[in-house]
Amino acid sequence: MLPALLVLAGLLLPACSTTTAMPRHSPGATGGAMSGGAMRPDVVLTKSPTCSCCTGHQAYLEGNGFHVQVQETDDIPAIKDGYRIPPELRSCHTSMVGRYVVEGHVPLAAIEQLLAERPDIDGIALPGMPPGSPGMGGQLEGPLVVLAFDDGAVVGELGRY
Repeated sequence: MLPALLVLAGLLLPACSTTTAMPRHSPGATGGAMSGGAMRPDVVLTKSPTCSCCTGHQAYLEGNGFHVQVQETDDIPAIKDGYRIPPELRSCHTSMVGRYVVEGHVPLAAIEQLLAERPDIDGIALPGMPPGSPGMGGQLEGPLVVLAFDDGAVVGELGRY
């Protein structure tokens, strides 16, 4: 009985919160299968209604087995502030992949690494909108450097892809 009450309390408390911070550990239902037979968490992609490259990244994720729910907003900075994404890491759209924030046009290999390793961080980011990155047009000019962040600060490099 007590575990059920704790789960219920955990579901209700965020609705009563007055803070603007987004939840750090957002549960994700399962989407498609990952390599190794594991299930992919669902993705919630938040973007501006007018951004076409965000739609390109959505298609990239869906083409790689993720179920993507799109949320549109005219206040993208508030979303990024709520998830404590450092200003120098920001891009055009923000996604929740399981419990992690994934900022920008992050490649599949980085997302799979994040989900496999499960580090104790808030999320990862590919800063800006690099040409040739997933969902962006243009020619890729070198590796895509994906950075990790936690509590509003950059904590290191996840990898180069």
